[in-house]
Amino acid sequence: MSEGKRNEDDASPLQQPHPDLGAQDSLRYAGSERFKGEDLHTTPGWLVLKDGTRFPGEFVHTAQSTPVEPVTAEVVFNTAMSGYQEVISDPSYYGQMVCFTTAQLGNYGVTAADFQSERVWVGAVLAPRYTTRVSNFAAERSLLEVLELAGVPLFVNFDARALVRHLRDVGAIPGRLTTEDPEVAFAQVREAVGTDGKNLVDEVSTTSGYTIAPLAGSPAGSMARLVVIDYGIKRAMLASLRGPWEIVVVNAALRANQIRSLNPSAVFLSNGPGDPGALGEKVDTIAALLGEVPIAGICLGHQLLGLALGARTYKLRFGHHGSNHPVARLGDQSVAITAQNHNYAVDEGSLADLSVKVEITHRNLFDGVVEGFRCPELRALSVQYHPEAAPGPLEERSYMASAIAGLIDGEGNAHA
Repeated sequence: MSEGKRNEDDASPLQQPHPDLGAQDSLRYAGSERFKGEDLHTTPGWLVLKDGTRFPGEFVHTAQSTPVEPVTAEVVFNTAMSGYQEVISDPSYYGQMVCFTTAQLGNYGVTAADFQSERVWVGAVLAPRYTTRVSNFAAERSLLEVLELAGVPLFVNFDARALVRHLRDVGAIPGRLTTEDPEVAFAQVREAVGTDGKNLVDEVSTTSGYTIAPLAGSPAGSMARLVVIDYGIKRAMLASLRGPWEIVVVNAALRANQIRSLNPSAVFLSNGPGDPGALGEKVDTIAALLGEVPIAGICLGHQLLGLALGARTYKLRFGHHGSNHPVARLGDQSVAITAQNHNYAVDEGSLADLSVKVEITHRNLFDGVVEGFRCPELRALSVQYHPEAAPGPLEERSYMASAIAGLIDGEGNAHA
């Protein structure tokens, strides 16, 4: 593993633009130049779903943009009312196009500090409307400009409500976004596959490992080390994990012996895209480490931990994508409002059949899905939601750092 050292003792070191953004035309304007309005144009187009359902709409673009290239990807919807910057830069959305249910996009522009990775990961952005007026003093570029730099189309002025209702009925399915004849588009998409059976993690994981220093003021001589397996982690998650330990972020392809060689005090399994059932080698790595070192995970990491224990996962009909999901903390009968982004879940019945005792700690109050579990015997725990709040409510932001501290200290029941 090659390592790039990051000395990050400031208040929010992980909210700065990734170095790659600078090389790829940074989100920031040079000097004091501020946001400028755009001369927008529209081109008629279609969203055609695998089942033949069609939605006429328009592509928004600038006069200087290149012609729209067709996009085929799984179609999902996100119910968050804000946070489109965080969504489009979340690697967990790789392989998908996202329909936003909020009334309009673009109204507060884009700031580099809110980007969660080094690039835009969504295949396309769908929205009821796009506004040309940016009402945010901190805006550095418009949403459209960022999407065009990434080659990602923006499709608007279609019946987004009808699309969401349809996806709730039939589930997340592939769609083709195009300016071509809808009959041609249907012929192209009818054999398409969504995220099912796909290993998308290897395409989003960091290509080289790097380290993040402990928080300033941590006890001198602390040797604690948290190894983060990057299946598609967000910057805000790394920021929320910081504590009295060194963080070492590694590629998702590392095997158990390579992780052992780093002498971890604990291992963290991150969020990421795709089907957990397609990640057999990643599951084997986690299974080999179980019982040797404390393990905690979120989202895809939660699903992979379940598979490593011997449980099963399944695909939800239309997934959980939003920042308003109520989750019951079963330990104290309280409720947290959480950010979520996943299409797969851990099968509760399979957890009950394991030879090792697994306790369910969190449950989704919308549909009863398992949102968290712990295995005290193996010092392992996980949650399905995104506690780092990017975007979303802040109440769970410290959850993982606290839980990991408890695991390292040998408190397997910590932070239920």
